[in-house]
Amino acid sequence: MLLNNQGWSLKEMLFLTSILLVAMLVVVFLINGLYNNLESSNKSNHESKTYTYQEIENNLKEAAKKYYKKESINLITSEDLLEMKYIDLKKLTSSNDICEGYVLVEEKEFFPFITCSKYETEGY
Repeated sequence: MLLNNQGWSLKEMLFLTSILLVAMLVVVFLINGLYNNLESSNKSNHESKTYTYQEIENNLKEAAKKYYKKESINLITSEDLLEMKYIDLKKLTSSNDICEGYVLVEEKEFFPFITCSKYETEGY
């Protein structure tokens, strides 16, 4: 048996190097695409609808109405509603400003009051 002790030629080395380079480029583009998809899905989860302060008051009022049907309490706090899962924290958030508050029930009328770092309902 005759052995070729000369090793790889330059032509074979360049051919294999180019194949490895192309494979690495494909992998880099695939990983970059996966990373961008993951990043955009995280942004869409975090950048959900932001509410105005009036919408937050309305969200609190609507959750309090549901709570009031089961528990006839005249003063319903946002903490109670969060704890009993009648409202989630997203519905109490406006542009990264988390609000808290309460709803006063008088003669089946609901009056929401909220306080935030940049806003407070008159009469809070």
